[in-house]
Amino acid sequence: MTERLYYTDAYQRSFTAVVQAKIPYREKTAVELDRTGFYPTSGGQPHDRGTLNGVPVIDVIEDEDRILHVLETDSLAVGMEVEGKIEWERRFDHMQQHTGQHILSQAFLQVLGAQTDSFHLGSEIASIDLSCSQLTPEEIYQVEDLCNRIVFENRPVLIHFVESQDQDRFPLRKMPTRSGLLRIVEIDRFDHSPCGGTHCRSTGEVGLIKIRRWERVRKRARVEFYCGWRALRDYRWKNRAIYQLSRLYRTPDREVVTAAEQHLAIEEAQRKTMLELQDTLLTAEAAQLLQESEEREGIQVIRRIFAPRDLATVKELTKKIVHGGPNRLVLFGIRGNPPTLIFARSPDLPHDMRELIQVALPFIQGKGGGSPQQAQAGGKREDGMEEAMNRVLEIL
Repeated sequence: MTERLYYTDAYQRSFTAVVQAKIPYREKTAVELDRTGFYPTSGGQPHDRGTLNGVPVIDVIEDEDRILHVLETDSLAVGMEVEGKIEWERRFDHMQQHTGQHILSQAFLQVLGAQTDSFHLGSEIASIDLSCSQLTPEEIYQVEDLCNRIVFENRPVLIHFVESQDQDRFPLRKMPTRSGLLRIVEIDRFDHSPCGGTHCRSTGEVGLIKIRRWERVRKRARVEFYCGWRALRDYRWKNRAIYQLSRLYRTPDREVVTAAEQHLAIEEAQRKTMLELQDTLLTAEAAQLLQESEEREGIQVIRRIFAPRDLATVKELTKKIVHGGPNRLVLFGIRGNPPTLIFARSPDLPHDMRELIQVALPFIQGKGGGSPQQAQAGGKREDGMEEAMNRVLEIL
């Protein structure tokens, strides 16, 4: 059984211990100590990192009453006394987020009657899943206000160890899932919860609590939030972004969203106008190409090799021609890298464009395919496009 030092002092950054056992673990070695300050992955909170005698601890695992420390290298021996050092920035970040989660969960319970079903603490985002499915901005603000009132009052965070038969002494927010000795985390006059995680000494150390966003996940509201340093970092980049947008739009920062909406509206109107003009130009170009077409065996052949040009635009031009009248065959080429061929026909013609594009492939050293009505190929030989079209017309 490993003595868990973090149960009574989450601020202990170093400790000494004796190696009790070594266990192979996923091509690495894990060691069991008689006592440890390393928190294992548990209860939605990730494990601590740090070193044992300078050897990096890359994972910490709870195995019933034992704590296993997975090492980067197999450098420790059974019976050896070791010095453990906790990566403090990671530990304190987890303490801020986890204590903040207790405050947030109690706030949701008091304001909305919503229970916390689960908690996840990620490297960037922390989240809770609530028993409710819908939230409004006004409800979010009420919860945030209550949370930060508790933070600013700097209430003490206390730890109690009690036997499970005595748990009724505390107004627990959630019932424990185990019996025996329980560890109760109390936020003075606000929240009581059975928990084995690491927490701050007072709510003031949690810093600002800010809900980032929420979404519905399997009939539950998933709420993402930041506490402390994470909240500051998030505010920092967002403040910088708003300042830069304010300069770009030449508007006060509180009017940036309105300016962006106006800009997008103008851009959308311009896009529609551009599409209308492009359609008009393509219609005129299709008419011009039809005037320049040649007739072969009752088929109107529209043939052209374009300078490098947008493929989607050429396809739209092709569509206008073949759907604009009967007996039309389009043989288009586009110079560029890769050179591209587009063959298409009006719906009334019987020819299979897939077969014709296969005839053209050797001339451009390419690959392609499509449907009976339209096919496309890309290749390596730009100078082979003219020969390919000639060969197709010979077959027709």
